[in-house]
Amino acid sequence: MKKLLTLIATAFIAISVSAQSEAGSFTLQPNVGFTYTTATSDWGKGKDGAFALTAGVEGMYMVNDKFGAALGLNFTGYNISQEVVTSLKGDTEDLVWSNYYFNVPVTANYYVAPGLAVKAGIALNFLSTAKFDGYDEFEFDYGFVSAKGKVKDLYKSTFFSVPVGVSYEFNSFVFDARYNFGLGKVREKMDGSFNALTFTVGYKF
Repeated sequence: MKKLLTLIATAFIAISVSAQSEAGSFTLQPNVGFTYTTATSDWGKGKDGAFALTAGVEGMYMVNDKFGAALGLNFTGYNISQEVVTSLKGDTEDLVWSNYYFNVPVTANYYVAPGLAVKAGIALNFLSTAKFDGYDEFEFDYGFVSAKGKVKDLYKSTFFSVPVGVSYEFNSFVFDARYNFGLGKVREKMDGSFNALTFTVGYKF
């Protein structure tokens, strides 16, 4: 029994080590997953997080056996559910703000164990689409407030974020979890940014 357990442990370690790239190598990793976004500051009462999809690719160069530098390009959703007052009587409705960005992260990856890396960096997010409950234009007229316009015009075209996370590589599959801290405001006339928890599964070539 001990021999069997030793054999299994040895095989597991060997697979993990083989999944980690060698010094001087460059790898590409397509990935897909989801984000869960929350908003900070002046978004009003009733705001809540929401899920969205993310997909992209990341390239990493291994400087040595422990340290790698990565550059990625992702199409990432930052969605917020918000309770909105819809009448003078105080009636409310839960609506979703759906924003998608081209996310370009640059991260440093440090392997603390075979296949297990901690990472941190900086990312620039370019606004691609913005919708309010499925529409790219909004128009409100409830007797006490009137507003209309393009949803995308409410947002800044770019914002920075700081990704911090961990990943584990197993047999060329990469499981990545990171938290993105938003820097600066994302709306033109309001403070507040997006914070997002992202989980992806990728395959390294």
